[in-house]
Amino acid sequence: MIDTIIIDDEPHCIQHLERLLQKHAQDKIRLLGSFENVAQGIAAIEALKPDLLFLDIQLHGQTGFDLLQQIDTSRLSVIFTTAYDQYAVQAFRFSATDYLLKPIDADDLVNSLQKAADNLIKKQADARYELLLQHLGHRSDTPAKIALPSMEGWDFVPIAEIIRCQAQGNYTLFVLQGGKQLLVSRTLKGYEQLLEGRGFFRIHHAHLINLAHINKYHKSGFVTLNDGSIVEVSTRRREAFLAHITARSR
Repeated sequence: MIDTIIIDDEPHCIQHLERLLQKHAQDKIRLLGSFENVAQGIAAIEALKPDLLFLDIQLHGQTGFDLLQQIDTSRLSVIFTTAYDQYAVQAFRFSATDYLLKPIDADDLVNSLQKAADNLIKKQADARYELLLQHLGHRSDTPAKIALPSMEGWDFVPIAEIIRCQAQGNYTLFVLQGGKQLLVSRTLKGYEQLLEGRGFFRIHHAHLINLAHINKYHKSGFVTLNDGSIVEVSTRRREAFLAHITARSR
């Protein structure tokens, strides 16, 4: 569900949009409230943290652009609503998802909502890149996390909580502390490249393990992890694995 608010100074326009959302998007949109001016809108955005904003351009002597200049839009999609199409170019310069001419047409609304959903996915991707930059900068005040795609969006998982990763065809199964598992549509090779410098070692073509979660290495060629799982160390990787853990223990 996309959490949404409306900011518009015309009650009949609010009511019309609410009816359209109820009829055409009730399974996609959760309407958190409607507000009439810039000050109310800013307060609502800060308190409710919506994903999507329907924003009228003319608001009691101010504009929707005045509002956008005072908030962080990095996690927010915006659909402008206006009776004047000359505002369209300016709207797009403010990175709006779309704009709708009043009176709002149902088909136009559905199209704009699809664009908004796509835009939210992109913004979540941008959040992953921010995490990557934080990791590259080695910020000690930022918990190290990895972004894993899910059906609902993205899970931001602390790297220290990952016990092991297991290849399953073109997917990777993440086994986490507490028994949680996540199946991600990306190959193990890709995650090996991300995690090998953070205490992980690929001990088998199908297994990447967090060395911090090893309980025991068995000379017969297995490791026991602290969730009770036993994972084979392949013959081809055994020498490099033993050299790596020996170096870590010094």
